[in-house]
Amino acid sequence: MLAPQIIILVVALLLIAFWFLKGQGPDKDRQGRSNLPALLLAVWLVSSAVFGGFFYTLRIPGFFDITIERAIFALVILVLLAGLFLGRIELQKNVSIEIVMGLFVLVCLLSMLRTGFLPLSPEFPSPWFAFISGYLFPFVVFVYAKNYLSGEKDVSVIFHVLFFFGIYLALTSFFEFMGLRQFVFPRYILDPLVSPLHLERARGPFLNSAFNGVGILIGFLCGVHLLQKKEGIGRGFYLAALTLFLPAVFFTQTRAIYLALIVAIVILLKWYKTEISKWKLMSLPVALALIFFIAVSPRLMSPDRRAGGVYQVHEVSIRMALLERSFDFLKENPLTGIGLAQFIPVSVMTYRGRIPVVLEEVTPQFQHNHLLGLAAETGLPGFLLYLALIILILSRIRQLRGKLPDKGIGGDNLRIIILAVWVVYLINNFFLEPSVNLFCNAAAFLFAGLADGMYTRAAYADFALGERQREGSGRRAARMAGNHV
Repeated sequence: MLAPQIIILVVALLLIAFWFLKGQGPDKDRQGRSNLPALLLAVWLVSSAVFGGFFYTLRIPGFFDITIERAIFALVILVLLAGLFLGRIELQKNVSIEIVMGLFVLVCLLSMLRTGFLPLSPEFPSPWFAFISGYLFPFVVFVYAKNYLSGEKDVSVIFHVLFFFGIYLALTSFFEFMGLRQFVFPRYILDPLVSPLHLERARGPFLNSAFNGVGILIGFLCGVHLLQKKEGIGRGFYLAALTLFLPAVFFTQTRAIYLALIVAIVILLKWYKTEISKWKLMSLPVALALIFFIAVSPRLMSPDRRAGGVYQVHEVSIRMALLERSFDFLKENPLTGIGLAQFIPVSVMTYRGRIPVVLEEVTPQFQHNHLLGLAAETGLPGFLLYLALIILILSRIRQLRGKLPDKGIGGDNLRIIILAVWVVYLINNFFLEPSVNLFCNAAAFLFAGLADGMYTRAAYADFALGERQREGSGRRAARMAGNHV
C-alpha cells in the first residue's frame, strides 16, 4: 500500500499539471522560442530546496556526492555554456552588476586561500559550501535569468512553479505544526537525527523556519501576481489557495517572517496596480489576518513562541552577543576579516567576550545578521562590494519604472513583485546568516536577474530607436540640403 504522503504528492502533481497546462497553451512563445530553459531553472530551484543530500545521495568513491539537485544544476550549467557559444549570453551590455559580482567572488576566493576551503572540523560550516550556496550558484542563476527569462511566458512559468511550491510549503507547514507526521514529505523534515533545531516550528524541507517563511512569502507574491491572468474557476482556485499562506506564516513561528509579511502587504497595497480596488483584492487575506491577530493578541507578548508570542528575551540576548563578537572581529581584522565561514570556528577557539550558544546543542551560533557577519568574515572589501551589489539591484528595480507595459504578467506590476521579494529577502537576512540556504539566495538573484534583463532589453531598445530616429533625421536633412542646392 502506498504511503499517504506519496498519494498526496501524486495528487498534488496532477493538480499542478492540470492548472498549469490549462493556462499555458503551447510550449513556445510567439517568436517560436522554447520556454524549456525557464522550466529547467524553476525545477532546479524547487529541487534545491527539497531534493538535496538529505533526500537522496549517490556516493561514488573518489568522486563528489551526486544528488538530484546537483544533476539538474549540471543541466543549467550546460544550457548556460551553450548560450555562451551560440551568442545567446551577452556579456557586453549593462554588466555593472556582473562586474561587482566578479569582484566579490574574487574576495571570497582570496579569503578561502588564506584560511582554507574546507572546515577545520566536521562540526564546523564548510567555507566552500557557504561560498557555493550563498554566492557562486546564485550569481550563476542571475546571469541565466537575465539572459534566458526574456518573455512573458518565461515569467509565467517561473511564477507558476514558485506559487505551487509555496502551496506545498503551506500545506506541509500545517502538517508539521499540527503533528500530522504521516503527511509530511520528505520524511527527513521531522527526523531529529538530521536536524534537532526548531522542532516546535514549521521548518519545511529547508529545516529552518525562517527560510521556510521566505519560500512561503515568495510563493504568495507569485500567486498574487498570477491573479491578473485568471478568470472564472481558475481565479477562484488561486484566491482560495492564497488564503493558505497567511496561517502558514504563523506556523513558522518566526518574527522576521511576520515583519516581512507586513512589509510585503504594505508594498502591494501602496504600489501594486489593479483594475479593481486593492482593498477588495486583499480584503479576504487582510480580514483573515486581522481576525487571527485579534484571536492571538492576548498571547503576543508571551515568551512562549508556540503560543504565538514574540517576547523571547533569551534569543535577543543571543543576537546581541553575536553582534558584539562580530564587531570585535571586524575591529581586529578590518581589511581581511577572519575568513569566509570562519565565524563559528574562531568563536570556539577564542573565548574573549560572551559566546552565544543554542540551548539544544550548547554550540556556538551562526552570525544572525548577514551584512555584519560578512564584514567580520571578509572585511570591509567584502562588505562594501556586497552592499554595492544590493544597492545596484534595488536601483535597477527602480530604473524599470516606465519601461514596462502597463498590463500583463511582464508589466509594471512585475517590478513591484520583484521589489517585494527582495525586501522579504533582505529583512530575513537582517536576522540570520543566509549563505547556508541555496534556495533563498538563488530565488532572490533569479528575480534580480529578471529585473536586470528587462532593464537591459528596454534600455537598448530605446537606444536603437533613438539611433534610427537620428539616422532618419540625418537623411531628411541631407535630402533638404540637396533640394536647396
